[in-house]
Amino acid sequence: MSSLNRFLSASAASWSRIVLTLVTQILLVPIFLGHWTVEEYGCWLIIQTLITISSLLSTGHQNFVGFEFLKVGDGRSKDLRLLFYSALPFVILIAILELLILLLLIHVGYIGTLFDPTRAMGKEIMHQAVWSLVIYSFYSLLGSSGGLASRAVAPYGHFARMAWWTTFLAIGQALTSAVVVALGANLLETVICIVVAGILANIPIHLDMWRLFQRYGLSPVRPDIRVGRRNFWYSLAISLSSILDISRQQGVRVFLGAIVGVTQMTAFSTMRTLSNLSLQGIGTITNPIMPEIMRFLRERDAERTNASIGFVWFSTVLLLAPVLVIFQWLMPMIFHIWTRGKIEFNPALFGLFSIALLIFSIARPAVAVLQGNNLLKVQLWISILVSVVAVGGIMSITHAFGLVGAATALLLAELAGTVLAVYFAAKWLDENGLRYPWQLFGMALTSIGVTTAAIFLMLYVPRATLPTMAASVAASALLALAFLRRLPELAVTRMRGLGKKFIMALTR
Repeated sequence: MSSLNRFLSASAASWSRIVLTLVTQILLVPIFLGHWTVEEYGCWLIIQTLITISSLLSTGHQNFVGFEFLKVGDGRSKDLRLLFYSALPFVILIAILELLILLLLIHVGYIGTLFDPTRAMGKEIMHQAVWSLVIYSFYSLLGSSGGLASRAVAPYGHFARMAWWTTFLAIGQALTSAVVVALGANLLETVICIVVAGILANIPIHLDMWRLFQRYGLSPVRPDIRVGRRNFWYSLAISLSSILDISRQQGVRVFLGAIVGVTQMTAFSTMRTLSNLSLQGIGTITNPIMPEIMRFLRERDAERTNASIGFVWFSTVLLLAPVLVIFQWLMPMIFHIWTRGKIEFNPALFGLFSIALLIFSIARPAVAVLQGNNLLKVQLWISILVSVVAVGGIMSITHAFGLVGAATALLLAELAGTVLAVYFAAKWLDENGLRYPWQLFGMALTSIGVTTAAIFLMLYVPRATLPTMAASVAASALLALAFLRRLPELAVTRMRGLGKKFIMALTR
């Protein structure tokens, strides 16, 4: 399978999951709010965040080893096999450690404070929330080895295959949650059903990965504890960076729940749904192309590296910017229906989320350079600074400015992280005989500026909403055309291939 076909397949799988997530978000929010109270739904959101945070040691370790797999490549199966089986015992031990830490925090009462700082919830809801966390954590322990295995087959061109399996798993769990909640399941019963569905769906996934391991000669070998221990210690920097990043992206639910209460936190998170979906959409571009970018960097291929970076910016910034302006106009009309009138729409909050999303998007190629080369110290210091800005801002200005203050803090943090990531990525490229595509970066930045101006005009001059939206979309279209003219020919060729395959798929 060619690199273009691998990218298309992986993107198709990821976009299928995006569409699925969009449909389930649209359908599940009314179902949850129709059968649960806002407090129960808020507990559900906090559970998702805490599960993500509690497994960050595992995620950081597996991501580090996964990038090492990509650096080794598919031509050194012996080295890749040793790397995998040396990491496997540590993967299991880390998952056990995470479970024990969670149980300890529950025992001392800290988890209960995160759910209900004012002690206003009933004991029954708290009981369900705590046991839901424990069950999810056991489930993460059972699936820990599968996450590492899926990364081990990525150098052989199977990123797309694993992406499709992940989509299959998401479909099963989404349908399960929709059905059981509609039938009257409470929080704990819903989590139990989702975990059972996940275990059943993982059976064919793990069987398929085992067949791939046999095909590529990745049979078990004696682990090298020194290699595994070295990778674990190095991965701690990524784990800490991930903890800080998640605290900024999703952990804000926990901070806000303690500051403004579960109800306001639920409003904040629900309005952030579109941004979360768009973040996943950005991942459909950056994640499948990551193995290709790593290959170009290894070969010091400047043209293909810049072509890939330009392709990412065109797909995640130039095309996304006008869409977010249109959503700024549409969302007030549909938000009330979507949330059954239980959550009030805040246009300023939504606009700040959209701007932060674009800033996040323009940083993705720079972050990919840092992550793909495991530049651990740089990633860690960036995460520390950005998290200090985000968490410090939320803690200091939310009381005065409410949810808009919290969103502003996140926007400033995203901006700081982007500046640092671009600086260090450009420096690394220069030191390795490559050059950061500054001209394309400037045009993508201009597109963000146009969108930001349009959103603020729509917020503060509502009578000019339609003319502002039309002018912004037209300006974005002109910028996109100019951007295309300056893209390397390789990127244009790739997009033509994407377009042809998309048209063929529609006309079949």
